[in-house]
Amino acid sequence: MKPIDYRDETWESLQERLHADLLRALNGWRNHGPGTTREVAQRSGMDLLTFRPRTTDLCHLGLVSLVDDSTPAREGRYRALADDEARDLFAERQRAARAPLCQPELKLATA
Repeated sequence: MKPIDYRDETWESLQERLHADLLRALNGWRNHGPGTTREVAQRSGMDLLTFRPRTTDLCHLGLVSLVDDSTPAREGRYRALADDEARDLFAERQRAARAPLCQPELKLATA
């Protein structure tokens, strides 16, 4: 999600986005994570080509987080955020999206 998306979103409307494969992937992370996308997809019985893009979506939604990107073969390790963590992250992103942009002070040239 882009910062502007958080401005008008609510936690409840974010939850409504979770359907079908997205919800299956989130449950995979909650039940079989943390791990790499390959490991968790295998443990959860989902096809990697379905699981990996849903993981990217979940990261953008703030429901899954990268915890370590130093694994061999350049695969990161991810974990599902607890509901409280995800809600706090959502609120933080929403506050940032609603904050007024800083406007530099204009100085008038003097003659």
